[in-house]
Parts: sequence; C-alpha cells; structure tokens
Amino acid sequence: MTNKQARSSARGEGRVYGGLDPEQRKAMRREQFLEAGLAVFGGEGFRSATVRKLCREAKLTDRYFYESFANLQELLTAVYELHMGRIRERIYSSVMTCSAAEPPRTQVRLMLNAYFSALEDPRVARVCMVELEGISPDVEQLYHGYILSFSELIVELASHVYPHWQLPDDESLMLGMALVGAMRQPATHWLRSGYAMPRETVVRAALRLVMGVIDSIEADQGAAGAQCPLA
Repeated sequence: MTNKQARSSARGEGRVYGGLDPEQRKAMRREQFLEAGLAVFGGEGFRSATVRKLCREAKLTDRYFYESFANLQELLTAVYELHMGRIRERIYSSVMTCSAAEPPRTQVRLMLNAYFSALEDPRVARVCMVELEGISPDVEQLYHGYILSFSELIVELASHVYPHWQLPDDESLMLGMALVGAMRQPATHWLRSGYAMPRETVVRAALRLVMGVIDSIEADQGAAGAQCPLA
C-alpha cells in the first residue's frame, strides 16, 4: 500500500457507507443543501440567509456546504435553475401531450394551469419570481437569460402548434417576451398578496390575454380556427 493509499484509508475515503460510495454521498449532501436553500431563500429571503442557517436546515456542517458551493449566491442560482427547469418542463409537457382534438382555449388553459400550479408553493415562487433581482450583475444576467429562454420556448411551442403562422423572427420574440410578462407579473402579485385569490382566477385572467394574442394572429394570418393552441 502506498503512503497516499494509507492516508486515504485512514480517513475512510473511498469507502461505501449505507450502500453509498463517496460520490453518491456527496451528491446526496448537495441535494440536502438544495432543499435547504429552497426553504431558507424561499422563506426568509436571500438577504437574510447565512451559511449557518443553511447548514442548520440541511443538518450538515459548513465543511459540506463549501464542498458543493463557493458561496450563498452560487447556491441561490442553483436552486433557481433547478426549479425554473422544472417549471419549464411542466409547460413543455402540457403542450407536447395535448390532443389535437382539444379546442385551443382548453389547451391554453392547461398550459397556464401547469405554470401557476407550480408557483403555488410560495418558496418556489419567491425564489423564481423575486429573489434574484438586484443581487449582482452575474445573477441579473442569469435571470434575464431565463426570461429570454422562456420567451423562446413560447415561440417554439407556437411554431409547433401553429406551423402555418408566418411572423418575422423579431416580432415572434417580442410576442414571446410579452406573454412571459403576462404570466410572470400576475404570478408575482399573486405571491405578494399571499395567494389572496384562487388559482382559477389568475389562470382565467392570463387566459384572456393569451387568447387575445392568438385570435389577433389568427385573424391576421387568415387562418381562424387552427387545430391546436399556443400551449
């Protein structure tokens, strides 16, 4: 046995505990901090968070925090990206699994319901809608990059559902950005109001806006009554 192997053996490195090898245990600890980050950032807010609070929530030491994250900002962005990815997947799935036989209004409602139901967890809504603003230029860039990516997702889904639409790329992008705003701002107000109104009210209001855009484009394209929705 080499000196290095002896030192590793003495520290217990490389051993399997509880059926998990070191990399699996490290991944599990990272997951614990992601869950703790959602609880702390989504409950008290990023600016009130400390490494000590996160370690207490995760039931781990700061040694393990720095094993996975350089600082609080890095954990915040990891939590944000995790949950924004899940929201994106819910929206995408609601579109790609829709039946062509369903009327457009029903399909759009399903998409909006998938989005707003994901934000009924106030911790998720706070992290995804509020907490990233004003932290640092890098975080701002990440935040606005996600807004752009969601607008591009809407354009992609619209092209999938309405292949006959002929719109300039720049106009399509601006429509996507406008619809992101029409979904994001009600979600933020809903959170800040303490969910003072039922989800159905929020969905219904957003549905009017989205259907108004669809009806306008359909009229301009001369193809009223297309077979499936924007979502």
